[in-house]
Amino acid sequence: MELELDPELLAQLRALTKAERVKIGALHNRMRTAFGRPHEHRGLGVRSLGHGVFECRHGLAQRLVFQVEAGALYVHFMGTHDEVRRFLRKL
Repeated sequence: MELELDPELLAQLRALTKAERVKIGALHNRMRTAFGRPHEHRGLGVRSLGHGVFECRHGLAQRLVFQVEAGALYVHFMGTHDEVRRFLRKL
């Protein structure tokens, strides 16, 4: 499955350190290959937030919010639990 990033998220990722970008890139690859296979994505912390929106945990504090759009995973947002809640109200 393909992975697409929101332009605002891409700008946010570019501001991170290289080590952090590498970790998130590895998480993106694991999401892309495991999504839709529940036994494989179990360790990724993928969770349905309702209305076709999902989150994937990155460490204890960060979450990536994504949807399946036209056969691709479209990652909309990265933030803390509270930031994700505020973001979801805007959708």
